[in-house]
Amino acid sequence: MGAWTAPLLIASALLAVAGAPKALDPTNTVGALRSVGLRVPSVWVRLFGAVETTLGIATLITGARPLALLVALSYAGFSGFILVALSKGGAVSSCGCVGRADTPPTRAHLTVTAGLALTSLLAAVAGGDGLASMSWSVTTVTALAFAILGGWLVWLVFTALPHLLPKES
Repeated sequence: MGAWTAPLLIASALLAVAGAPKALDPTNTVGALRSVGLRVPSVWVRLFGAVETTLGIATLITGARPLALLVALSYAGFSGFILVALSKGGAVSSCGCVGRADTPPTRAHLTVTAGLALTSLLAAVAGGDGLASMSWSVTTVTALAFAILGGWLVWLVFTALPHLLPKES
């Protein structure tokens, strides 16, 4: 099992989960994009969400290096958007990534997405395994447990932490 397997599993699963709400209801994402001056039709946001979900699932299953690179590029793009939104004061309610209106992007969100971009890039270069190629062993179960825990902690950074910290200026 590759050293970057657990981080790649986290990034892939979160990408799949983040894409689904955009595909089902693009309203929050369209609003977030407009808040920074980008006019994107909702049909494009729906399509993008469907692509995110598909990419996340395919990478989660296969761990293929080209897919890991696309996951890295996705998170680099998200990080760029969050940086723009934070610098312009845009996207104050939600970027649509978690399907809830009360999850604004924060510096912590930026740090996590940049970290997911980096670890996905490292998985693309060094290799990471997907679920389909894993053999069941103590190492695999441990890696999966850490991936689940890591995914949950990232989810909390996106959904709970903005409500626990003072407003960023």
